[in-house]
Amino acid sequence: MISPPAIAVVPLATYYMIMSITPGPNNVMLTTSGATFGFGRTLPHVSGIVSGCALQTFLLCIGFGVVFVYFPWLQGVLKWCGAAYLIYLAYKLVGARVAKAKAVAKPLTFFDAAFFQVVNPKAWVKAITTATLFLPPGTSAWAAGVRIFTICALVNFVSGSIWTSFGVGIGKLLTNEFRLSVFNAAMALLLIGTAIIVVV
Repeated sequence: MISPPAIAVVPLATYYMIMSITPGPNNVMLTTSGATFGFGRTLPHVSGIVSGCALQTFLLCIGFGVVFVYFPWLQGVLKWCGAAYLIYLAYKLVGARVAKAKAVAKPLTFFDAAFFQVVNPKAWVKAITTATLFLPPGTSAWAAGVRIFTICALVNFVSGSIWTSFGVGIGKLLTNEFRLSVFNAAMALLLIGTAIIVVV
């Protein structure tokens, strides 16, 4: 007979994959990074997202979500900070000449990507709903949190790798400065659109 925690793995992994692989700020940035820097140089970015999102979910599982109960205004602050950061990234994509940008630009670091999850609204929605729906009642929050952390990390790595690979494929088509400029502009518009959705 399968134990209840084992049964919960499949719906948890399925739900988290749906939340992770659908378009959002992380996936737009991974696509852009994959197209610009390739898969290997984007791996720290992927790893930062994986660690940041999984840790976020773990902390909510063990009770840190109570912070939002006592300080509900924090959600609004994080929302606006996230929107501002997305607009800043959009500006960086189109605010400089492509040739110059390629010469000096660097992919997002592990810590940059991990810290971005603090102000990433989609990451908070994903973490809150995961902790709420899949934390088994009557079990140790720490033990369940570690299990959920592991599943979320694995799923996020797969999702992030898919979007990065998608970007790498697109990058092979960006053979001149004009095409790269158009691609960067399209990604910037997606980031701005996401920022608007976040605050509306």
